[in-house]
Amino acid sequence: MIDRGGMIDAIRREAASAAPEHARMLLRRNWLRLIIESHTGELERLCMSDPDPHDPQLLLIRACCRDLSGDSYGAEYLRGQGLRVAEDDFVACFTDLLLAPDTAAKAAAADRAHLALTQCGPDDDYSSALFLLGWTEVRLRRDFPRAIALLRSAVAEAQLRDRPETHRLALSNLAFALTQAGLFGEAERLLESLPEASGPSDWDRFEGGLPAANLGCIAYWRGDFERAATLLESAIVEESPGNNFEALARLYYVMSLVALRREERYYAAASLLQGISRADKHGIPWDTLRRVVSAWLAHAQGQDARALALSAPALTRTGAAVAHALLSELYRAIGEPVLSGQAFRLAAAAGLPRYARVSTLVTSAALHSAAGRGDLAHEQLDHALENAAVERVLAPFLSDDPVISDLLTAHAHWGSNHQEFLHEILEKRGLHGTAVGGILTDREKEVLACLRTTMTADEIAARLGVAYPTVKSHIRAIYRKLGVTSRRAAVHAVDPG
Repeated sequence: MIDRGGMIDAIRREAASAAPEHARMLLRRNWLRLIIESHTGELERLCMSDPDPHDPQLLLIRACCRDLSGDSYGAEYLRGQGLRVAEDDFVACFTDLLLAPDTAAKAAAADRAHLALTQCGPDDDYSSALFLLGWTEVRLRRDFPRAIALLRSAVAEAQLRDRPETHRLALSNLAFALTQAGLFGEAERLLESLPEASGPSDWDRFEGGLPAANLGCIAYWRGDFERAATLLESAIVEESPGNNFEALARLYYVMSLVALRREERYYAAASLLQGISRADKHGIPWDTLRRVVSAWLAHAQGQDARALALSAPALTRTGAAVAHALLSELYRAIGEPVLSGQAFRLAAAAGLPRYARVSTLVTSAALHSAAGRGDLAHEQLDHALENAAVERVLAPFLSDDPVISDLLTAHAHWGSNHQEFLHEILEKRGLHGTAVGGILTDREKEVLACLRTTMTADEIAARLGVAYPTVKSHIRAIYRKLGVTSRRAAVHAVDPG
């Protein structure tokens, strides 16, 4: 198996010989791997040294090299030149996956690429194409199971073909896909065993900061805001292009600061958000994400009018499920239930990953509660707990909003099918004692204190100076209010440690 450096040398030798057409065949067969594995400078020089540097395929390959180098204008011009005359072949299809200017164009290119993969010939780089298609589908967010399956296949294919750099990139993007889909446990395991990169690469313009950003996102949604802020801050680089994982780290870093109420860092946080792209890139709606997080920061600073102005354009965009889930909660907290409902519908239409679904369910429960629809509020909250318990998604429940606080406290009395997870949330909020104190009467608290001992019901009755049936009535009331069915469970509900 020729390594990437050896492949470049082989193409150069063929180009210098009397068989430049063979050199072009080798280049066409390996261009995608050389781009993914960050030999873009050498690759572009090879294209330029070809006897026909205006060949449409070579122009499209050069466009990809320009894009990875950060020259988006040069990439746009070269792509336009190449597409004017290029056939709709493998090269044209897969350059479009990288260079398509908007989500609709990238989705159309991905549809063509799925067909192209079934028709790969001997001169087409199947393993690199498989990775790039999976990479694209994750960013389009239209079918996470399919994207995950493509990247799993890319991992296996790169390993079989002994391509360690493509293998590492496929693994890291698989971890990203799993994170975005809400499969946090598996994503963490992959990220913690991810091979180290050999050094900075051209592909870092797309991948920069991926492991720390992913782990920080997971920590944020699990409510570990301190760890999230530490991880995400480590991924932030001032010279970032504003549309890669480093930009994602900025967004979640600011949300972590808001959750932690780190007011002394808000000014610097606003500056970080200014470094995020205003334009979509690779199917990701960066401006929508930036606006929603900027609005949350404004709300945290007591500037609700500014928050509404910043976020208004986000209601005209689609395809940003997580951003719209966060926006729905923001509008509810500001006291704009109609706008909250609009954002909720946009989130639902885009296809919600599990953690965003939890966020919208908690928002819905709070809206029902504020409107006096208690039964619906508790039903929605229990659905939220059901979805959250699988991957321990705590962040949506940890708001210091009094509506959320009161709703969770009341839900402990209402009863839940996920009582253990609910008590974990209450404990993390520091409200567990308040919850129990607000639910139980003074006499029930006395009986509960006795239940912590080995005393029988008869002994508790004698201790408190009441009749045995009265003690049994108090015990049944305690079980009902705490949502448990046994003495041991009642004690554990109050003292989970």
